[in-house]
Amino acid sequence: MSEYLSDEEQIERLKKLIKTYGGAALTGVLLALIAFFGWRYWENRQDVERFQAINQYQSIVDDSAKVEGDKAAQSRFISNVQALVKSDPNSVFSLQALLLQAKVTGSQGEWASAEKALAQATTLKVKDDGLIAITWIRLARAQFAQNKFDAAIASLNNVTDPAFVATRDELRGDVLLQKNDQAGAKKAYESAWTALVKRQQSRELLKVKMNALGLTPEEIKEPSPIRDTPSETTNIENGAAS
Repeated sequence: MSEYLSDEEQIERLKKLIKTYGGAALTGVLLALIAFFGWRYWENRQDVERFQAINQYQSIVDDSAKVEGDKAAQSRFISNVQALVKSDPNSVFSLQALLLQAKVTGSQGEWASAEKALAQATTLKVKDDGLIAITWIRLARAQFAQNKFDAAIASLNNVTDPAFVATRDELRGDVLLQKNDQAGAKKAYESAWTALVKRQQSRELLKVKMNALGLTPEEIKEPSPIRDTPSETTNIENGAAS
């Protein structure tokens, strides 16, 4: 109820408590007030910082569409990304901003700059296994584009999320193939395909790569997006029987 009282009313209540219970009550009340207002201050500050981070990230997203062919705009864009990372380290917004920076620079063939942004992103302590896996995979792609094959393999070794095993192992196969390690590439591609079989999700490009190496992957029958209802299934079966 106290949060609905005016400041004057709360002060009067405090005076009455002190008059009734003396110094011990004052100490207890002060400690309670310190804890309460300290918590409220922390919460409010967190809300303000979160709102600022959202605004900064949205501005970065908007700016990313304006940098192509404009080195000055790209420089400002990267500066804004780094400012967000500095002000709000270890946040999802900072990680996504660095991923966006890598995408912008990578799309222009600046793979060293993309690699730098992605390597920085891997140092953030963000509690999102999916985003972390995506970051390591993109870092490996940037390193692969620069023929840094061993570095790409090392980056892929950090991908442990089961949802990204197929992508990880397919890329591993690509890297090993470029290293003229056909046996290793076959093994990686087969591992990727096994993961896709479990998910009932085919991937045509991977199948082409495997065929080129003399592999014949198991056919994957993807589940139909339309599921028969029990009545429909019964009607089909009855029709077939007749």
